[in-house]
Amino acid sequence: MISRVYLSFPLASLFLLAGLASATVGGSAFELHFSQLSDVLLSYMPQYFGSQNLNSDLGAQLIATVRLPRVLIAAGAGAALAIAGALMQGLTRNPLASPALFGINAGAACMMVLAQTGVLPLLSELPLIISTALGAALAGILVLALGGGLSGRLHPTRMVLAGVALSALLLALTRALLILDEQSQGVLSWLAGSLTDTGWDHWQQLWPWLLSGGLLAMLLSQKLNLLALGDEISTGLGAPALQIRLWASLAVIMLTASCVAITGPIAFVGLLIPHLGRNIVGHDYRILLPFCGLLGAGLLSWADLISRYMAFPSETPVGLVTALLGAPCFIWLASCRREHSR
Repeated sequence: MISRVYLSFPLASLFLLAGLASATVGGSAFELHFSQLSDVLLSYMPQYFGSQNLNSDLGAQLIATVRLPRVLIAAGAGAALAIAGALMQGLTRNPLASPALFGINAGAACMMVLAQTGVLPLLSELPLIISTALGAALAGILVLALGGGLSGRLHPTRMVLAGVALSALLLALTRALLILDEQSQGVLSWLAGSLTDTGWDHWQQLWPWLLSGGLLAMLLSQKLNLLALGDEISTGLGAPALQIRLWASLAVIMLTASCVAITGPIAFVGLLIPHLGRNIVGHDYRILLPFCGLLGAGLLSWADLISRYMAFPSETPVGLVTALLGAPCFIWLASCRREHSR
């Protein structure tokens, strides 16, 4: 088991690095080379942060100003969504839990559309990430309350039903807002999950939230191991179950809301990756969380590369690619688990 854990991290890192290589691959009118990427990393990046005038090399400019921030956002968002999914499954002890299934993605997206359409003027004045965080928090707290998580009597099945119902309600409200407001039709691409037009300004908004949420998740990893033993045992060992759930929920909201604000709601990453992670490295959250981060970053990086190829010169939303990749894989994992349980 230990050798398998040590071997899995280098393999996941290679998977991630291969995805990050998409900075020089994928639909483009310019011919890009890996040497240009190394030049950008070694010499052009300091110039970029100090000035917008990089070099006469159009390929290097494309990598530095468009491709590099995009692959960083894809990797960061993939890692965040995967860690958030693992946290959700840990705090609810439900293998079907994910930010998307429990209404957190839908709440963040609905609040973002409310801010964009001006229905609630106060939201329009707030930073977009704050607005989506509010929506994610309200949806998550409501689902947790309906599932009995706030009262100490968590019911996993009831939480799933509450999450499905709330997601459907918020999705219907979001679509109604888009239909009534013709000026917000451009949000439709964002709602499908898209990395188009992302740049360094988006990365600057994203990374503090990812870093804070990731550190909080790692600090909770040992307590999540105790929570897996049951609420009473966890509380008896000095880790109150309600307190763990509240802190873990805060980490999920930080990771998910920041990603939704930049990339839109992307499905299946937070549901599929924790299942793969547990099959490879086991259930210890001290190992599982960073491993899920690596797998999620690599998956979304590869999905971004595929999205640029599918309908070149136009782009396919990356959320559609993750759904096409994730749905059959999750069905296969679920069927394998069912056969194993017999």
